[in-house]
Amino acid sequence: MNNRVRIVFAIVFFHAAVAASQQPADPAFALKFGAAISGHDFVPADTSYPRPFPEYDFDRTSIVPWRAAVIGGALTAVFIGLDIYQRNSWWKGQRGEFHIAPDNDYALQVDKVGHFYGGALSTFIGRKSAQWTGFSDEASVWVGALIGTTFELWVEYQDGFATDWGFSPGDAIMDVAGALYPVAQHYVPPLAAFQPKFSYYPSNDLLEGRHKGGNIIDDYQGQTYWMGIQVHELLPPSWKPYWPEWLGLALGVSARNLSNRDERFRGVIVSLDYDVTKIIPGDSWFLRSLKEGLNFVHFPAPAVRISPDVVFYGLYFN
Repeated sequence: MNNRVRIVFAIVFFHAAVAASQQPADPAFALKFGAAISGHDFVPADTSYPRPFPEYDFDRTSIVPWRAAVIGGALTAVFIGLDIYQRNSWWKGQRGEFHIAPDNDYALQVDKVGHFYGGALSTFIGRKSAQWTGFSDEASVWVGALIGTTFELWVEYQDGFATDWGFSPGDAIMDVAGALYPVAQHYVPPLAAFQPKFSYYPSNDLLEGRHKGGNIIDDYQGQTYWMGIQVHELLPPSWKPYWPEWLGLALGVSARNLSNRDERFRGVIVSLDYDVTKIIPGDSWFLRSLKEGLNFVHFPAPAVRISPDVVFYGLYFN
């Protein structure tokens, strides 16, 4: 990692540490977990947030049976649908004995960032689903994390039967870390200013049929993973008027030329970023949730690649 990259990472995590240090210490983790499960929240909920339904209680779980049935059926259908898709693409012709196969060099570790992202996104979907059924604000965080972790580890378990790869401990660790990241954001509010994001445009290898497997799941040459930074939230109060709420920065990582071991490289990109929640109007629970979901996407924006060399982009798509 060259000096430019070290400087950028140092700046990002310095601001995160400073912001976190200004927050009061939380109660013990175990107490919080017990409170969430019991339905009594330790962290006060943001009651200014719109309710998913009029009778919703931010601080106490009260599950609505028909809503739980709808969400249970929908999540089951999505789970089965994704499983069928992967069995006919990623796992097709790849069934054998379960085995463990560390792959720490695969895709220049960019796939590990992808697993973190997938875990965080799965937890987000699970959390919103739990809220809609009537779980309290805090309990929904933990239910979401359970859903996200279960789904991601199920996929990794199935990978263990693939003949060309296997169960990757590194992937599993990043799956769990990503699924727990929204939990950390809940208990350490400054982390909410750091948003995992993703951008994708099919690689030439995929478009021209040279990509092994021919699916987008592992088309890492077309993927970039980002950590969006909501700059406005991290600025001192006196500086906030000079920085638009909707404009942020993002630090991204990509892998390119993976088919040629001698020419492959890991790119590090700095880009402008957008906070969709501050751009799209509407304040219902559904619209707020939709905008938060869109914030998992990094939309095209001016960018500069800072490693392994400097390249400027008028608009960076992938």
